[in-house]
Amino acid sequence: MNDRIGFIGLGNMGKPMAENLVKAGYEVTVYDLQLEPVADLVALGAKSAATPRAVAEQSDIIASVVMNNRQTLEVFLEGDGTGVLAGAAPGSLIVIHSTVSPALCQQVADAAALKGVGVIDAAVSGAAAKSKAGTLTIMVGGEDALVARCQPLFDVVGEHIFHMGGLGMGQAAKICNNLVSLVNIHVIEEAISLASAAGISEDKFRVLAGVSSGDSWMLRNLDQMRDLAALTAKGPIDMRIFGRKDISLAVKYAQAIDCDLPITSFVFDRAKL
Repeated sequence: MNDRIGFIGLGNMGKPMAENLVKAGYEVTVYDLQLEPVADLVALGAKSAATPRAVAEQSDIIASVVMNNRQTLEVFLEGDGTGVLAGAAPGSLIVIHSTVSPALCQQVADAAALKGVGVIDAAVSGAAAKSKAGTLTIMVGGEDALVARCQPLFDVVGEHIFHMGGLGMGQAAKICNNLVSLVNIHVIEEAISLASAAGISEDKFRVLAGVSSGDSWMLRNLDQMRDLAALTAKGPIDMRIFGRKDISLAVKYAQAIDCDLPITSFVFDRAKL
């Protein structure tokens, strides 16, 4: 546990991950725009920092779990000198846990290389319950030596760790995994609407589908997904747009590597209506 850990982003996924690292005995410095989760981590024994740069100045490995490409760029490359790379020392390591594009990982890595800082991506799956339990699935992309350096941390926060290949391949795997689940939830909601229109109650349909070929992880966790949508909705919950960011990542990644995804494109276009 010689590596000091910086953790940026203390939301539903990030906060339990950081808590598990503190409980495992790591020296952890945290940052989030919200003060409450920071205070909770400090109460457990973590240190707080005022900026991502300050996190990096006190850390050997700096992990992020923020919302999207834009926030990830702000955290690591902020031009006003408050970003991680402004404070990261040569030999330190960035771990991108957020679900972002593979190209974004490379952009961060190119900037980090100029300072002698390594980068790997380590997308996580399993929702808040598995984050709390320390049983996440982690999909990793990056050089073997850098991934091996983080293995002890992954063992604390995850149960299933997959090294998928070079930088960005963890994100590619996460995008594919999310594509399966998010398209599925759109279909589930439409099946429920169709069943209701036909006179079949939602409860009865969900029991039926759960013991037949319509069963899936998303069906079994539909209420949890609806609760998550309610937390993130800026207005009335509309499950048609749930997961649009990740479906968009799949569409854009497919275009970048010249892969045709007609069903995904259809769902993405439908969700914009």
